[in-house]
Amino acid sequence: MKNVLIFIMAAALTLFAAEKVYLAPVGLTGMHEDYAVASSKLMKAYIEDDGRFILVVGTAEDGVKADNQVAVSQKAAEKGCSKYIIAEFTRLGENVIMSFKLYNVGSEAPIWDDRLKARNPDDFDPIIQRVARNIGTKHKAVDDSDIYSVTEQETKTPKRKGVNAYIGMAVGGLMATQPDVEVYAGLDFFLLYDAQVILFGIDWDMYGLGDDAPVDYMDFAISAYYPFGTKAITPFVGGGLAFSKTEYSSDIPKEYRSGYNSYYYYDDDEYDDESSGLTGFIGGGVMFNRSSRVMFIAQVKYMLNFYRNDIFETKKKDDGYVDVISKHHAIQGLVFNVGIGYGF
Repeated sequence: MKNVLIFIMAAALTLFAAEKVYLAPVGLTGMHEDYAVASSKLMKAYIEDDGRFILVVGTAEDGVKADNQVAVSQKAAEKGCSKYIIAEFTRLGENVIMSFKLYNVGSEAPIWDDRLKARNPDDFDPIIQRVARNIGTKHKAVDDSDIYSVTEQETKTPKRKGVNAYIGMAVGGLMATQPDVEVYAGLDFFLLYDAQVILFGIDWDMYGLGDDAPVDYMDFAISAYYPFGTKAITPFVGGGLAFSKTEYSSDIPKEYRSGYNSYYYYDDDEYDDESSGLTGFIGGGVMFNRSSRVMFIAQVKYMLNFYRNDIFETKKKDDGYVDVISKHHAIQGLVFNVGIGYGF
């Protein structure tokens, strides 16, 4: 019974043991040999952290080079490896093309390969991390839709890194739920800073455009949003604060503002109220073409004035006269807009 248990445990360990993979000495063109040593060490650390493979790193004593695939395959078999990796780094101007290929021992065709571009040695570490995480899977090392990847396919247009800024304009509306449910057209001029993991915005908004709108709303806002990823189409959520000014014009009929059936004589502008203060808002949206010089954006947010406007209403009395009643309302509602921004 004891022998059976030992056999079962040994079989399980064999079944679940990580596969041994041989990494041939990295081939370098136009680069110092120290980069090969450093890259091999990083490759071993990241691949073994992933847990799928045990990496056997080739040395000069092995007597094989990356450009001799047959010799590499034989050396991998000698070291008890079922697979081998050939990595070659070629410097072209300021960039380095990094090629990685994974083979089964005895096979001439790679079962996984990728070629990536590093702009400088600082890119080596994230490239090798991605390769280690994806080698031998159905995925490439870099997702082409990730606009902040420091690497790229050789034929792709270079992707941006670091902070980017956009200036633009949006059109939309304010759908107020207080004091009345009504939609007011508006414009938004914005400056947006894209710092990859967070978006910062500065906006100048105007709503209630048009002669018939009872609300004239304007604000200067700052905001911060969290983007879900770094892809070309990126949703985001967040909020911010604004200093705003709201002017609300009462729609009290003129016959109630002056005349025989009102208690007092009022000017036509008597019931216009102007207030200012802080406004808060939360919401989100989607950025389109985030990797392009021209970016499109759609947003929805809920805003609330932290101050109140005097909203005037009328109440007709039994004797035919009219009382003008003042009510305090904090104007609030949904803001939605779509816009276009130019990156610089």
